[in-house]
Amino acid sequence: MDEQKIHLRKIRDFGENISDTFQFLRQQWKPLAKAFLLIAGAFLLAEGITNGIYQSNTFSKFKVDVDDPFAFYRNMFTPTYLLMILLGVLALVAMNTVVAAYLKLYEAGVDSPGVPEVWDVFKKYFFKCVLYYIPVTLLIGIGLLLCFAPGIYLAVVLTPFIFIVVTEDISFGDTFRRCFLIIKQNFWPSLGLYLIMAVIVAFSAGIIGLIVGGIVGLINYFTTKEIGSSLGIASSILNIFSYLFYMILFVSVGLQYYTLAEKTDGTGIAQRINSIGSSENPNSSIEEQF
Repeated sequence: MDEQKIHLRKIRDFGENISDTFQFLRQQWKPLAKAFLLIAGAFLLAEGITNGIYQSNTFSKFKVDVDDPFAFYRNMFTPTYLLMILLGVLALVAMNTVVAAYLKLYEAGVDSPGVPEVWDVFKKYFFKCVLYYIPVTLLIGIGLLLCFAPGIYLAVVLTPFIFIVVTEDISFGDTFRRCFLIIKQNFWPSLGLYLIMAVIVAFSAGIIGLIVGGIVGLINYFTTKEIGSSLGIASSILNIFSYLFYMILFVSVGLQYYTLAEKTDGTGIAQRINSIGSSENPNSSIEEQF
């Protein structure tokens, strides 16, 4: 017996969001994880390799030079470090965009979107999301520096930014205003939800990181320094799989976006009411749209 399809565009409370998040992942785990790794995995792999090279080079020079107190900072803030930060941002946006594209297809009626379908939506919006993400990140950073609280507020308000860009296909200004519109009277529930899901992701991914780090540490202890440097790069690459847990957070954020949008627009319930009594399958022609 097929499991019941989850309606994305409906009003959920805190507990329903968490429940629907894990139910959605249980139903869609294989196709979503496949699209996640094959599309966002390229950015994660590049970031992992760069991170491993950076750690290997940095820690091999990790010492204090009393004659040159700035040598430590020069060793840390290198071009490799800047490249690692850039690739980290691209990887984060890529992961978010993949999940947003998958949910958009799922809402449109594609029960288990394949990699080609997700890729078509991803490539349409990825560079736009990256471009939009830069000023959003700068704005949140300025808010954190000024008084911390404004940064937290902006971070919560702007968290569904990429989902709005992908789902509603609107301009930067309209997306920015949309974030503030749908968050009305829903700030604290959203903040609590994002914190809980972030803790779950951090704990789950941390366990994988500890396991990989422990194995690599043991191998490094019984091998030469040259092999140890290569193991540092290998561990960073293996930690890519810990990013699979980020799907929990992004799916939860996506469901919260649909909840906030439904509270504001009410289009989801209107569509379900209109479909009552219809003898036609409302999703029969969805595949032709993509």
